[in-house]
Amino acid sequence: MMVELDAAVQDMIKLKLTIFIASTPMRETILKLAETKSRIAFLRGIDIHEGKGKESDNYRFGSNDETVYTVEFDIVHVRTEVAKAEALIDKMQDELDTFNHNTDIEI
Repeated sequence: MMVELDAAVQDMIKLKLTIFIASTPMRETILKLAETKSRIAFLRGIDIHEGKGKESDNYRFGSNDETVYTVEFDIVHVRTEVAKAEALIDKMQDELDTFNHNTDIEI
């Protein structure tokens, strides 16, 4: 069984290497796609809470002080940027899908 496992691992390595080489023309698009997805995750993590509110930590210490929150990027800006990034992802994914559909590899 170990001989069969080793052969299967070698076959998998060859397949992955073949795919890696065949995808060279799209490598930049693949990297941009990943970074654009990371950008969306970053944007969605931005705190867009603004206005007056009670600081939750203050309650633990018996304070009722209000805190005024301001933001650099409001919800409209964040949503707009996410929408732009999602549109770019769709475009790049279409390019990759077309490339994958039209590219043959020999195994």
